[in-house]
Amino acid sequence: MKTANQFMQAVPIEVPDNQFTHQVHQVHQRPPNDAIQIKAAEYSLKLGEADQALRELEALPSSSWKCGWALKTRIAAIVVLRERDELN
Repeated sequence: MKTANQFMQAVPIEVPDNQFTHQVHQVHQRPPNDAIQIKAAEYSLKLGEADQALRELEALPSSSWKCGWALKTRIAAIVVLRERDELN
């Protein structure tokens, strides 16, 4: 009988341009409440609620609006809203 270790092989995991570590680093640079609010905006966007995502981002202090993470999320929400408007 073979054990689980005999079937498992190591698989190298590559993260292009350290994207994961970059995002984690950005989370730690933001105040905890801001990071939670940006994450909530991302989840709203994933659920298709771009309007809610923008409301979450607009509630952030203006100093956080220029954060790359918040800015990328805002741009993504605007793109979703524009595409939605074009379909109507």
